[in-house]
Amino acid sequence: PRIFATHLSREYLPRELFDGENGEGGTGKLIVVVRNLKDAMCSLHNFRGLPQDGWFGNEHGPGTFARYLMLNGECPNAFGSVFEWLRDNNDAVMSIGNKRALVVYYESLIMDFNGQLQRINDFLELGTLTDAKAQAIAEACALKSMQNAEGGARYKYTTRKGGIGKWSQAPLTKEHWKEFDSVFNKVLGDVKIADPFRFFQYESVPGMPEALGECDLDTDPRTWEPYLLVMLRDGMIVPDPYFRLDGKDDRGELMDFKYNKPQLSFDECNCDGSPRYHLFVSESCPLASAVSAARTLLGLDSMISMDVADGKSGAGLVFLNGCSCVPWKGSEGPFWLYSVYQLSNSIATTLITAPVLWDTVEQKIVSNDAWEILKLMSREDDQSDLISYNDALGVILKEGLCPREQMEAIENMYSDLSNSIFNVEDVGLECIAQVGKDGRVDDNFERILTKLQELNDLLGKRRFLLGNNLTGVDIFLAMFLFRFDACYTPLFGLSNHGAFVGSILTGDSYPNLKGYSRELYQELKSTLKIQEFRQIFRLPYAISFTRQAIHSIDASLPSTNEPIPDLNQIVGSLEEPATGRPEGAAARPSNSAPRIIRDGMTMPMWFRDDTAQLYRDLDLRDDDIILSSGVKMGTTWVTKILNSLLYDFDDNGKTTSAYMDDSFPNRLGQTYPDALFPSREVEKHEMATKDEEFVKRMKMLKTNFGDFVFDDLLNQPSPRLFSSHLSGKNLLPKKLFDGWKDGDDCAINGDVSNGDKAGPMNKGIGRLIVVVRNLKDTLVSLHHFRGVPKDGWLGNEHGPGSYARAIDIENCPNAFGSSFLWVKRSGEVVDAVGPERALVLQYEDLKLDFDTQLQRINDFLGLSKLTDAKAKAVAAECAAKSMKEKTGGRFKMIIRKGMVGDWQNYLDDERWEEFDRVFDKVLGGVDIAEPLRQYQCKEGLDEITAAQEKS
Repeated sequence: PRIFATHLSREYLPRELFDGENGEGGTGKLIVVVRNLKDAMCSLHNFRGLPQDGWFGNEHGPGTFARYLMLNGECPNAFGSVFEWLRDNNDAVMSIGNKRALVVYYESLIMDFNGQLQRINDFLELGTLTDAKAQAIAEACALKSMQNAEGGARYKYTTRKGGIGKWSQAPLTKEHWKEFDSVFNKVLGDVKIADPFRFFQYESVPGMPEALGECDLDTDPRTWEPYLLVMLRDGMIVPDPYFRLDGKDDRGELMDFKYNKPQLSFDECNCDGSPRYHLFVSESCPLASAVSAARTLLGLDSMISMDVADGKSGAGLVFLNGCSCVPWKGSEGPFWLYSVYQLSNSIATTLITAPVLWDTVEQKIVSNDAWEILKLMSREDDQSDLISYNDALGVILKEGLCPREQMEAIENMYSDLSNSIFNVEDVGLECIAQVGKDGRVDDNFERILTKLQELNDLLGKRRFLLGNNLTGVDIFLAMFLFRFDACYTPLFGLSNHGAFVGSILTGDSYPNLKGYSRELYQELKSTLKIQEFRQIFRLPYAISFTRQAIHSIDASLPSTNEPIPDLNQIVGSLEEPATGRPEGAAARPSNSAPRIIRDGMTMPMWFRDDTAQLYRDLDLRDDDIILSSGVKMGTTWVTKILNSLLYDFDDNGKTTSAYMDDSFPNRLGQTYPDALFPSREVEKHEMATKDEEFVKRMKMLKTNFGDFVFDDLLNQPSPRLFSSHLSGKNLLPKKLFDGWKDGDDCAINGDVSNGDKAGPMNKGIGRLIVVVRNLKDTLVSLHHFRGVPKDGWLGNEHGPGSYARAIDIENCPNAFGSSFLWVKRSGEVVDAVGPERALVLQYEDLKLDFDTQLQRINDFLGLSKLTDAKAKAVAAECAAKSMKEKTGGRFKMIIRKGMVGDWQNYLDDERWEEFDRVFDKVLGGVDIAEPLRQYQCKEGLDEITAAQEKS
């Protein structure tokens, strides 16, 4: 094809381009190349040396700045005014149409050469662009290559720096640039191809929000600088044309970001141990709030990382402190959400909305549809292993928030509410922007208000929308109800509508909706940033500001004198008890169930005295293995190592017939003896006679520990493995210790006055393996286990916080009590059993020198020589990625980062120093605790961290 390159504008372009209506009868193709006019002016100023009249003029002429702003044929520059050139060529592009006209932006070529090269290739219909050809073109078109190529002398004076934003270095004042912007808006305000220039011509992004952490319930965002409403068009930030005064909604065809797989996979993570998936949310959006809340309810906080936007700006949603996920992690803020969309598809035409679920491995958007994201999170491969009993709401989320048997009803309910309640912000936007068709907005508001009454009637009969179990559509509805009185009624003028009957939370018109909202609020409030609700009141100011830019009009912004609802009053109502709820739902189940205290430590809710007694009285064999490990100290990992050594691989490194045999306990994860029914007979009786809550809880436990009873532990093949978090001489099998005798009283109920008396005739039996980990990393791992706790690190209305609980030695409410005391007890047990039958494994040693520790375990158990082939097979099998892939959802939940020294990323030095003092007080002189110190001080951890990242 022939190429004709020129600076000429439409008037001088070939007539054949434009023949026929809308260019349909024309021939040839038009490519228009444009650049933001501020950089273009600076480049022209320096072209072939500085002009004699300089920037501001002298006896030689008016100067570059004045010449550049001249209009109406007065500009003396070659080819006239660039402003008018752009306007004329925009007309050319619009006349020809996008099938034969393409606009290429200089900035896009700089930022995404390969994406733009593909655009040009596709526009010219040149067929498949191979990677080799694309790479060769990129190299040939690099600035240095062009200048050094044969015949490149011309390029040397026509190409200079070629950067973006160099105009900010020009010796012009803010007043000069303000005058420039005024001319731009006057001539090019409604010129489509000039829209992307605004972003590159900002001195700073307008309308930046205040930091979310600095806002409170009394903050009025209307007082902030207004922002420009923007979207992405062909990958470029442009003003959103939806808000044009002339009603020309020219957004184009918006890209649909939808996942092409039915499930998420948590098998992979990044080299630093961070999760594969990351959420970008904004608490000003109810849909994004719902996804954030669902993430926590589903126990996925440690599997899906998240950033919360501070608010909207002239470049869309912004995260002032930067982004915490790959590939932007570590870069200084602010960070804008449009970068996520651009990296996923560099030429996308889309609104810049949250939530966004980001895949850090493929570096693609999984979805930006809130409902699809919630369903994806609730459909993980073996979700029943991931979801725990929800004590606060008294329900088991065993199939996430979208139970399969209810999915059709859930979808129908969601569809119904999407056409009413969930559409309230879109209808309200039409109302305040005055872009809706006559009568349509009123009809939609009437449908929304009517639906509120229907829901109020429905929730007078049901606890939740679909019965007595919580579903995802309940979470979505709650987020809209929380905002109705605070945002929608005043902003959209709902109280002026004939169907309006009153407030939801601050009145008595919807008693069932109020009770429903209050009940759900108690469970969801830890995930909310209610101070961000008010940011919706910035919208009218943003609309006016955007219209000023598009149409170059002087319009005053709305007044900020009108009061907006008091969020303190809204929160006060939500904090009140839920009353008037259907039977079985009026009183919210208590979180403060009686603690189970045994031998001075808090036990988990699964603990059974009967099986703990059986474990205590266990008839040990010489080759039995008692594994005792602290919570989050490596129990799952060491259980897997022992299985691999004992049963799964032969000396050649090949799998045996017993490989992954789940017909016995402890094979695909530990089976805690204190959590099991004693026998099938007891199980059958209790499941038939106990209440519904007990049955639900026990079913959930079976998904975690397998369908086993204590008898199954006894019937394991030798050597038998017994794995638990139990520790201390009064809870571990008594025959493990020297001096045991038949008939000894068990101190399982906390009465140790009749503890074991020395009996010289009996020696201890069996082998003990104790697993310990530095207590700072243990604390961080526990804090993130199954999602961040509602009381956070430092406490709130839900409790004292992870840190305070951890250092409360005597009254620690955590399962199995204080980690400090657990290590102290374990040290006493190891000393009592002796080195011949007790082995201490340190998590950090396993992490940093797995091969040596594997040999130690092999030798301790008296197994045959450990061959290289078997050692290699065990190491591969016990790698975190392999365990997640082969053993399903439970390990995906239990295994997080596993990094040594991760504690440095949390809390401050003052609290860690207090932690060290507690450590010295409780564990000073305890032999098994001394090696942990080196990993609890910062000296030397940098080398360890680097070694882990490399491995």
